[in-house]
Amino acid sequence: MIAQKQKFVGLRIHLDGGCFDQCVFERCTLVYSGVLGVTMDSSDFIDCNWEMQGPARETLTFLAMLHRAGARELVEATVFNILGRKTVGPTLN
Repeated sequence: MIAQKQKFVGLRIHLDGGCFDQCVFERCTLVYSGVLGVTMDSSDFIDCNWEMQGPARETLTFLAMLHRAGARELVEATVFNILGRKTVGPTLN
């Protein structure tokens, strides 16, 4: 799906393979599986739910397990990197 400056209300949207530019998502369920990439630029999310499936869900589960298992610095450094913050500690390459 390619969408530009569109408003989505109350929909279940599978994001994989999509390109969303300056869109508004309101009360939507946004589903990402991690099979295909997705592009989202300058979009707004109002009261949306996020659902991770397949590889995306497995990746989040793996990061949570690493954090609980003691690789706290690695996971937190990864999150800081995503947020664009500088931190000290190991990172994923």
